[in-house]
Amino acid sequence: MFAGRRYTLLLAAAAALGAGFVLLHGTAYGPGLHFDSVLYVLASRSLLAGEGFGPLPPKPPLYAVMMAAPGMLGVDPHAVAGPLNALVFGLTIFVAGHWLRRRIASRLLALWGCLAVASAPPLVSVSSWALSEPTFILFVTLALFSMERYLREGKRAALIWAALLTALACVTRRIGPTLIMTLLPLLLLQPGAPLLGKVKRGAVFALIAVTPFSLWMLYNLAASGFPFGPPVPVSPEGNNTMHRTLNVLLIELAEWILPNPPTDKGLWYAVSPGATALGAAALFALAAAVAFAFIHTYRKPALRRSWLFFCLHGGFALVYLILIVIASKVWWVGIGATNRRFWAPAYIPLLFALVFLLDRLLIWLRPRPWARSAVIRTFARGGAILLFIWLGNNVRLNGLTIIRANSSEAGHLDRGYAAPAWINDVTRFIREEQLEGIIIANKDTSLDIHTDPAKIAAVRPMPWRLKKLQQAIERAVAVDDTYLVVFNDTIPMTPAPPKDYGLAELEAMPELERLAQLDSGVVFRVNRYRTEGAGD
Repeated sequence: MFAGRRYTLLLAAAAALGAGFVLLHGTAYGPGLHFDSVLYVLASRSLLAGEGFGPLPPKPPLYAVMMAAPGMLGVDPHAVAGPLNALVFGLTIFVAGHWLRRRIASRLLALWGCLAVASAPPLVSVSSWALSEPTFILFVTLALFSMERYLREGKRAALIWAALLTALACVTRRIGPTLIMTLLPLLLLQPGAPLLGKVKRGAVFALIAVTPFSLWMLYNLAASGFPFGPPVPVSPEGNNTMHRTLNVLLIELAEWILPNPPTDKGLWYAVSPGATALGAAALFALAAAVAFAFIHTYRKPALRRSWLFFCLHGGFALVYLILIVIASKVWWVGIGATNRRFWAPAYIPLLFALVFLLDRLLIWLRPRPWARSAVIRTFARGGAILLFIWLGNNVRLNGLTIIRANSSEAGHLDRGYAAPAWINDVTRFIREEQLEGIIIANKDTSLDIHTDPAKIAAVRPMPWRLKKLQQAIERAVAVDDTYLVVFNDTIPMTPAPPKDYGLAELEAMPELERLAQLDSGVVFRVNRYRTEGAGD
């Protein structure tokens, strides 16, 4: 149906569609902003200023370097993030689409898979933020492709490329070593090769893949005494239990199968409890299929090359999802995997594993006479219609998000902190008045994006307890130019753990002088002269 050149053109159109979705999800203010986005942007600005990666807790450096590169032409890193992520997402679709077409028989199904990637709400959503996940997903796709090429053809160049791309993934996201944990066992279990040769190739792969990540950890260790930089304090009252993390994972898997419109209440409230059972069933079925395929194909060399694609994708998805669940308790301790963007890198491997299984089912049915009956044909057509309805629902959800993101009433891209939410009258006031000094706010350091970091000495979070806030204000009284910013959307400041004060308690403090009452919040000046009775 689709000749090679025609398929390539259609694949390019799918890649352009995905890139377009990412760009349209943004607004005139740029891509969405998250706390991690601030670290990337400020690290990029610090690099451009010749000051290293800056004093903030470090992130893996590659994404910040990529954002900083166009800065030599005078482009701000925040403005780079949107086009960069769109380009990376388009490249991912194009590379993955060509790879999928080589490994399955149906070109129509391959094109459907590419369109499913291009319109996938989890991928488009995470790509519309100034975050490193899109770049990480590209490196994962390329590394899996290179490793499969080596295992199929035995070319050493492919093995070196797989190791280099894995190394790039490791210095893009901290969870990058999941690639090593997936690919290294496949190298060591490669049948038909001498044990010593497998060990040597595995050692070379691991050495290349781990070295940049190890150098980054050594740099952090020398600079701060910690391999990943100074630990970020988290709430001991955090409720991110293992049960909750697993529940969020299963709901996310269910949402990938049956996409739901985004809600403002958070992912774990968005779907009925039945979705957890659906996600659990899907995860268990995938684990069983990967285990069976791995054992079966390694016993039968004739099947090995054809099913290697499935083993790579399904194996990586399982390893990645399991390690994210473990990391949520060992690494992030209190925030972790309840953020849906952490699951996004498993989307393409899971999707391609399922597409591969569907293609194998079609191949198996094709020569059987009973498969040509009217009943079977009716079921097949109904299944094809359901697949395209699912695809259309993805496009609809992206359209709704694009409309909301560009609406003057929005203030959010999906959920969390987004550019329109931050470019409001409070942040405009801070920038226009050039408030130099310290800002204590009931939002995180995303404020840095919309103020001049050279003029704002620090943006500090507002403590949860009134006593702690009073102590912070007492310390700030001794410093000129300290401000308190309270955004309306968090008054009376209740997520968990709840704050024991509100706007009324702030207004009663003699040290605080109301500087501006704006639509989206209040700006106070911490004025030491008021407490000394010297007036304003």
